[in-house]
Amino acid sequence: MPIKRKMYHEGRLKFERFEDLNSGLIYRRIYCGFAWPFSTMPGFICVLGEDYTPDHELQFSPRHMRVLAEYESSNLEKLHRRCCWIRDKFDLNQIIGIDDTPIYKIWNQSPEPDTKIYFSAPYNLEKIDLNLISQLVRRHTERGYKTLHFGDQSRLPAYLSGLTADKIKENKIQDYPPIAALGFCLSQMEFTTPVKSTDNWKRRNRSVMAI
Repeated sequence: MPIKRKMYHEGRLKFERFEDLNSGLIYRRIYCGFAWPFSTMPGFICVLGEDYTPDHELQFSPRHMRVLAEYESSNLEKLHRRCCWIRDKFDLNQIIGIDDTPIYKIWNQSPEPDTKIYFSAPYNLEKIDLNLISQLVRRHTERGYKTLHFGDQSRLPAYLSGLTADKIKENKIQDYPPIAALGFCLSQMEFTTPVKSTDNWKRRNRSVMAI
């Protein structure tokens, strides 16, 4: 399903949306989270899409979120190739991940611009922990308010079900790459907005403030 990212405007606001060229489905946002391998745990890539249309049958009319792709491997070269594939397939500018590590510099040292992967920092990384992500997942999967959908082939539910209270308390989110990759996407969906002011509105605001 090739995805095309398009920009559109409503008044002074600017929006993005992602259109599936095969199915016609439209997503308001698509994020890709990447987490490095840790110890014996393979690295993980998660792509999470948010429906464009709210579900008015549920209280507060939320939008459904869907895992569109996932991939895990301990091989850094395979992870890099899959990141390039996902970036192009879903028409993404950046991937959410941690680049403050020597591994990233080695992993991304190709001189070819098209093969470089650029990371954007996870939202409020210092406050994202296993407990927060487990609470967000629980909130979006509870009966009568299920808005987070993994798909039949996803391995994420098995990883999430293996989290015990002791593991949540004692471990960092980076210790669990699958949950970290999902958590980067989910926290970005939960705590940020896709709405942006247009450049013209920003310039007009600066002019008004100067007066």
